[in-house]
Amino acid sequence: MKIYWVRHGKTEENEKNSYYGKIDVRLTQEGVKEVKAIQTSFNECINVYSSPAARAIETAGLLFANVYFKVDARLLERNMGIFEGLTYRQIGRRYLAERDAWDNDWKNYVIPEGESAMMQYERVVSFIKELEEAGEDAVVVCHAGTIRMALCYMFGENLDMFWKFKVHTGMVVTTNYEHDFWYLDLSRDSY
Repeated sequence: MKIYWVRHGKTEENEKNSYYGKIDVRLTQEGVKEVKAIQTSFNECINVYSSPAARAIETAGLLFANVYFKVDARLLERNMGIFEGLTYRQIGRRYLAERDAWDNDWKNYVIPEGESAMMQYERVVSFIKELEEAGEDAVVVCHAGTIRMALCYMFGENLDMFWKFKVHTGMVVTTNYEHDFWYLDLSRDSY
């Protein structure tokens, strides 16, 4: 089984380098170009899933104009609550105590009006386990944090691995599942 993890194209929030999950923004012109650059057949995969965020749905629509895709809320980016739309520096200026608490326990700290990293991880794992049971190839259009959480699960169920992955906008990460084992597919023809 192969899963193609597609991060949506660039948005204005990406350009600002802000934290955002629930802010619903569309792709920039550059983001549309990024997505068009990865348009492929994905080995004619018919199982396509998307986060319900506008940026992910727009990306999925560009890639799969004539294919029905399923929308799944478990694929949403982490809800950053009161930190939404702010840079790390801005968070420290407005919410110093909350930022310090987040820094001290980044996995479990529930951002006010948002969620913890562990909460996002658990919903992403729930989604992946369903794909493992189905055993069919899939394309999943979502967010950097969602993909990083998926990789944490796939490579040892270790949330500390989150900081070991960088997922750029408009990027495809290909993973394979064989004999109850996940691995990255880094071949040129992985999609």
